[in-house]
Amino acid sequence: MEIQDIRRARLAQLIDERYEGSQARYIDETGENQGEISALLRTKKSFGERKARKLEAKSNLPIGWLDTPIDRPAPTKVGEPEKLEQGARLRIVETVEPQWMALVYVSQRELELLTHYRQAGDTGKGLVELAAASAADNELGTGSAHQS
Repeated sequence: MEIQDIRRARLAQLIDERYEGSQARYIDETGENQGEISALLRTKKSFGERKARKLEAKSNLPIGWLDTPIDRPAPTKVGEPEKLEQGARLRIVETVEPQWMALVYVSQRELELLTHYRQAGDTGKGLVELAAASAADNELGTGSAHQS
């Protein structure tokens, strides 16, 4: 399923669940154009990134809600960028499936580590993954670091 199809399905779900299936109620509450919303739902209009974020904001939805496939849990918390640590940046990162993208906030240090990881070869990536797993185990108090 293409990202525009996912956005259409999610928009239809939003209107069905929150506005009892009434586009008119959705239009009244968001101030959106009736013709544009109808066209978005009928696949006659491009449903791009900017429009998706605008509709999420007007609907008080978390960033990325419209991009999440119906069969997956959607984000539930509306982001509050002003409360992020100083220097945090919004980045688009690949998730498990390369065709899906997610918006995440990362600090400058996290961005540097991610960049180093992506530039590393297989051995370097393996060492980083082993170190991360060991650190996570220590944080959780399990002490059962993944050992080979």
